[in-house]
Amino acid sequence: MHGSTRSGLREGARHLGSSRGTTAIIALAALLLAAFVWAAALYQSDFERRTAERGAMAQVTFRAIMLQQYVTRTLDAANIATLHVAEIEEDGRGAALRGSAGRPARISGPIARNPSFLGLSVADARGEIVATTVPGAGPAINVRGHPAFMPHVARDTDSLFVSKPGFSRILGRNSVWLSRRLNRSDGAFDGVVAINMDPAQLTGIYDQAAISTSDVASVVGLDGIIRSRRTRNGISSGEDISKSRAFAVEAQSPNTTYLGPGAFDGQPRYVSERHIAGYPLFVSYSVRQDEVLEPARHRGRLFLLAAGLVTLLDALLAVILIVVLRRREQRASVLAAAKAQLEEAQRVGQIGDWAFRLNSTEARWSPELFRLYERDPQLGAPSAQDFEQWLHPASAKAHWDAVARTLETGEAGSWEVMVRLPSGGLRNHLISAVPTRDEQGRITGLHGTTQDVTERKKLESLQAEVAHLGRVEAMNAMAATLAHELNQPLTAASNYLFGSRRMLLKPDAPRADAIGGLEAAREQIGLAAEIIRRARAMVAKEPTKMAPVSIAEIVDDAITLLAAGEKLGGIQLRRALSPEASCVLADRIQVQQVVMNLARNACEAAAEAIHPQVTIASNRAEDGFVCISIEDNGPGFPGDADQLFSPFVTGKSDGLGLGLSISRTIIEAHGGRIWAENRSEGGGRVSFTLPFAAP
Repeated sequence: MHGSTRSGLREGARHLGSSRGTTAIIALAALLLAAFVWAAALYQSDFERRTAERGAMAQVTFRAIMLQQYVTRTLDAANIATLHVAEIEEDGRGAALRGSAGRPARISGPIARNPSFLGLSVADARGEIVATTVPGAGPAINVRGHPAFMPHVARDTDSLFVSKPGFSRILGRNSVWLSRRLNRSDGAFDGVVAINMDPAQLTGIYDQAAISTSDVASVVGLDGIIRSRRTRNGISSGEDISKSRAFAVEAQSPNTTYLGPGAFDGQPRYVSERHIAGYPLFVSYSVRQDEVLEPARHRGRLFLLAAGLVTLLDALLAVILIVVLRRREQRASVLAAAKAQLEEAQRVGQIGDWAFRLNSTEARWSPELFRLYERDPQLGAPSAQDFEQWLHPASAKAHWDAVARTLETGEAGSWEVMVRLPSGGLRNHLISAVPTRDEQGRITGLHGTTQDVTERKKLESLQAEVAHLGRVEAMNAMAATLAHELNQPLTAASNYLFGSRRMLLKPDAPRADAIGGLEAAREQIGLAAEIIRRARAMVAKEPTKMAPVSIAEIVDDAITLLAAGEKLGGIQLRRALSPEASCVLADRIQVQQVVMNLARNACEAAAEAIHPQVTIASNRAEDGFVCISIEDNGPGFPGDADQLFSPFVTGKSDGLGLGLSISRTIIEAHGGRIWAENRSEGGGRVSFTLPFAAP
């Protein structure tokens, strides 16, 4: 191979001996370079445009989803309030909510203090306002012909009705009515409860948010009437867009993002629409295309200008080269051979070596090292000052400290640095240094190697990302049940607080009982906070931190999260932790992920047993390790248990087969090992080892 390379280079050198051939090659190279520069400029311009478009689509989608979630929460709050009033009416406790025409009862309490509501009113079956949260309500008001009242007379939809925006006589201002039918205990129509809401409240999430001049956030009914439309210039409502393309697209694809004309200005916009589940509404967020693409177009013009300048310099350089190379035709073959040797060395060598002497400017760099740092070998090895310019500020001090430590101790050392290349790229280099000594054993300098480990660092980052996604997947699987478990202590706390308030309002009630209720509410809120804290720690995306970790704390967190996020169905979770194996040297979050994954698998397997049981145990192992095992009394592992740790191998109908593979990657990265086996008494056991750490 080397011989053929040298032969080809000699043949090329003979061709370069001709002035005409040299001129043609240089001209062709100049043309190719110019073509490449223009192609790169055009590609980059198009890339900037496509990147801007993708970013705009992602942004409007994200903001539409934010608005969707906000509107859903707002409507749910109103729905809960109307349901509460409806329940009071239906079970016969509605007398307190019934005044008379012209003298409506005053509604107070949490509903009246809700800042999202302008007011809540109750109308009887004749349409007379008989109760309201609005202070100082005027004369008798009949709303029988109101759009928020009429739909409930004919039939009971058992849902919250969202009206078109209109003027409220009670409030004296524009509002949206959120109404629900009231029934007597026999199911007969007994009136309507309605909440007045400012249209601006529906898009209130962007009240203080910075939005651009062309951004439009809208909440639209399925009838095509806008309930709230927010722009940078203000709020509007009541417009009809039923004839617009935006409305037509929503009817065909309730949740979509696309490029289309704006409903009002007709200009191209990036639009994202999301349906509000359970309500006849959808939200829309859009931004004008020309505003998004203007920065990319400006950069594109700069790229084309730069391409023109490079082409001009390319032509000038070609002329200079032709003149110079004509004078150096006799040396063309030597230069070609030298170039071939350099390329061969760069291809074969993966690590550049270097050496320097103390108290001297003398230094040596290998050709590969010049390539790693994108430095022209003709410039020679850089000075310490020049080299420091390439070091990333975060690595400079650590680098020179490592050099000083190696010179001081006389021992070999290795360290990583981040360098900024002349091309602007950031690379991770692993530097290994060994002191150079003279005949008397005195240190006279350093020599060593530099290796580009950027791709390895990227792989480690991807592995960490996969592990994090595994934790997120685990929490996603428990999300619904976690919400239920959180609702229990929060509901209990609310009941305690309500009861304590009632006792405090009674002058003859014992204050000790009220204080006890407040303390019980505090305990319930603390329980909810502890569940949230442990769940947040589980999905935290943090770099690996090796430190002594308590096994008991990891197991307690895992059991707490399992109990909160899984339907254990009577499964008994046992701890059998040895005091001699209480701590390990590991990353807390990653090991907790492994324990959670294995414990959840064990619970699922044990669920098939008559008396399901899962045990988490720890014991000291040999060679300074701790063995942690999770065992169950389920059916055990079918076939070769070692295959379970391979990616995409799973026994679950809805599993991806990544949990045990990720667990193996985490444990092996900690220097331990993991294995699975069937228990002699029935069931399965998964064990792994980690380095022991003193408490």
